[in-house]
Amino acid sequence: MLRVFKLADPWLVFTLISMLMLGLLAVMSAGIHLNKDPFFYALRQIVFILMGIPFFFLGAFLNYQSYRFRTYLPFLLGISLLILVILFGEQSWLSLGFGFHLQPSEFAKVIIIMYLSYMLSFDRGGTIRFLHDFLPMAAVCGMLIGAVILQPDFGTAAIMILITGYMLFIGGIPMKFFTLPALIFTPFAVILPFKYSYVGRRFTDYFDVLKPGVDPSSLGFHVLQFHLGIGSGGWFGTGYAQGLIKRSFLPASHTDSIYAVLTEELGFVAGAIVILLFLWLLILGERTARFTLDRFGALLARGIVFYICAQAFLNVCVCLSLIPNTGVTLPFFSYGGSSLIITMYAYGILVNISSQRQLVLS
Repeated sequence: MLRVFKLADPWLVFTLISMLMLGLLAVMSAGIHLNKDPFFYALRQIVFILMGIPFFFLGAFLNYQSYRFRTYLPFLLGISLLILVILFGEQSWLSLGFGFHLQPSEFAKVIIIMYLSYMLSFDRGGTIRFLHDFLPMAAVCGMLIGAVILQPDFGTAAIMILITGYMLFIGGIPMKFFTLPALIFTPFAVILPFKYSYVGRRFTDYFDVLKPGVDPSSLGFHVLQFHLGIGSGGWFGTGYAQGLIKRSFLPASHTDSIYAVLTEELGFVAGAIVILLFLWLLILGERTARFTLDRFGALLARGIVFYICAQAFLNVCVCLSLIPNTGVTLPFFSYGGSSLIITMYAYGILVNISSQRQLVLS
């Protein structure tokens, strides 16, 4: 077991620890005003990190090649859990008792990465056929994405669509094959704002900030608070735990809006460090993929890094008011159990791939 960490890229481990520590500090500050016990959310986040450590070690110590021909097992588990959520869950959650909940859609992201890495790793002689190769992959991914949409959890579904598109693209799927899925999903994307009013409201209220007399109950008002909070932070912030927007103006200050809270209190410098950490992870992931043993490992490494960094990019863009609210969290920083534990597991797989990479370099 220790051999894995001796061979793994130490910068990957250092980056993970840095993000977890910064995230814990952010949750501790953001959660002070959300409960009678000011350390309630911080203590629970520590519990989630401790719960995630065994999953991280599982991903790090289990040879990634073992996933290659067993992707049907996590798929069956994932689709079963998603169906249970649709039938018995509360929106996208399954209650586990004792105040803990499971969000299977987080696991579905990793399942898509594993499945497509396996399917795209085969040598097809430079010829990829639509019916024989592409359509089965699109159908399996569409099944998982559809199950998440039915919960409904559109933010996670959007991330899964991005992951699927990215994996198929880097796997060498011709661009013309994307036409049919685009034609299928476009009508659904148009209908969603009408069927689910809160989805449409996220887009309409996003532009409310441009209008005079913003309604304080609208999401447009929250966009304005993002501006004020991050702007008032300046270079070095208003001081740790001294921020104002988290007190009553921001929704989910300890989850979706954690980046805005961190930037207000610790300033532009801290906000830039967070972004640089994810960019650094992107570089480390690409370096790992380039020198990995095989195509499956390279696809798996790139998929995991894309999943983490794409979600971080969307979250930061929301907090900077560049896009409407997506409802996605900031990996390793936002408060939450399922997201953190699954992301730590996926990160462990990346560490295992990097340990095999060191064997190649040696």
